[in-house]
Amino acid sequence: MIDHMFAFSWTAPPFLDGSVITYWSICALAVLLMAIAKSGFGGAIASLSAPLMLTILPARETLAILLPLYMVTDIWAILIWRGYCYWRILFWMVLFAIIGQVLGFLLISMINDEMLKAMIGAIAILIGCRYFIRLNAPSEARLSRKLRKHIPARASFWCSLSGFSSFISLTGGIPVQIFLLPLRMHRYLVVGTSAWFFFSINIAKVPFFLQLGMFTPSTLFITISLIPVIPIGVIIGKWLARNISDRLFYHLVHAALAFLGLRLVWGIAATAFI
Repeated sequence: MIDHMFAFSWTAPPFLDGSVITYWSICALAVLLMAIAKSGFGGAIASLSAPLMLTILPARETLAILLPLYMVTDIWAILIWRGYCYWRILFWMVLFAIIGQVLGFLLISMINDEMLKAMIGAIAILIGCRYFIRLNAPSEARLSRKLRKHIPARASFWCSLSGFSSFISLTGGIPVQIFLLPLRMHRYLVVGTSAWFFFSINIAKVPFFLQLGMFTPSTLFITISLIPVIPIGVIIGKWLARNISDRLFYHLVHAALAFLGLRLVWGIAATAFI
């Protein structure tokens, strides 16, 4: 029964070699962290979910399972932060992100599973390490009018990069942070604009994923099974947002993100030299 339920198209799925309870626990934890991040902390660190699931699943199946779950949590985030969006900036962000996604669509077929895992792991390490390196960097004291005047030019690079990395690894949060935070908008506007941005580009991924044949009955079964975890994560995220500091939460999650990325890259490197 279990073999039929998890009848994926790859050879020797890692989770079948171990405990089914462990497998489902890791999947649920990945979705829980994603929902917590999007509902209570803006969602950029939801990129932790992909590296975590990659410890038990191949890359393309991980992307196919997570994308619909991302879309559901994006809707929750929009509802929570409704009314807070900088629409003019969002237009340029989504436009260039879709261009980046088209590039990702054209290149993903040239990237094998190990390469994709290595890229996701490297991005995870970059996000985690960059956070701690910039932890004590001085913040800008005033709004940069120069950056606001060059929004299309900046979006053409950072949001295209976000669309590309989001398409191939669901880790497009860090380029968006680099683009939005220097604009010194109100926190609610940053979170609300980000929620609409990720919802828009995740919707845009669906035709590409269908064209690539990434959705299968097995991935959809796992996705549907994990949907009940999302409301729990939303409740926890809203509670955490009120009761612990952003600083502590970001410390813990970025440390975990860097560790998981290192684990992925180290595992691939060790396999390559055996």
